[in-house]
Amino acid sequence: MIALTQDKKASARAYERARSLLVGLAPVPSVEWRYFARQLRTARLARGELLTRAGELADCFAFVVAGLLKKLHVTARGKPVVRGFSGPGELAGAYASLLSQQPSQLSVEAVVDSTLLVMPWRTWTSLYGRHACWQTVGRRVAETLFLEREARAHELLTQSPAERYAAFCRRHQGLLPQLRQYDIASYLGITPVSLSRLRARRARAG
Repeated sequence: MIALTQDKKASARAYERARSLLVGLAPVPSVEWRYFARQLRTARLARGELLTRAGELADCFAFVVAGLLKKLHVTARGKPVVRGFSGPGELAGAYASLLSQQPSQLSVEAVVDSTLLVMPWRTWTSLYGRHACWQTVGRRVAETLFLEREARAHELLTQSPAERYAAFCRRHQGLLPQLRQYDIASYLGITPVSLSRLRARRARAG
């Protein structure tokens, strides 16, 4: 269970970043933003703590203020497989579970100590009947997630490990110091040994 606080004034900058994210998806009137902000709660996850646990029903999503979260599946043999990351300024959650209201097939875990703005899913869905802007925001979020999944599938199916690693470094340069090599390798679909070779080759190439 994540630790929620009631101090919504603790991070004014975080609320503004969340607002920037929303209005980047669709025009949100000021009165609607103020209502939305009142529904948020600040939460803190220590490294290794979970926002959502696989096998349980997800009940909230989060805006990452600081830190880093990862989405991971666990194989039948107990091997964790990293599917993606959410850093500052991004949304995090087990969206399939939220949408289907079925137990989550993945866990959402803090890679480092992280601060989040959290909203219950039932509160989010109630916004759709409040103002048309929220239906547009919800649609844009779904479209963004679909495009990300398509891009991810394309990389895994068509690119070499070296190409996937180069693309990962370009997109997530700021995350690299915070990530374990195992997590990067898992996300790329290669072994840690193969990742070490790619890193050495990249370093030699300058």
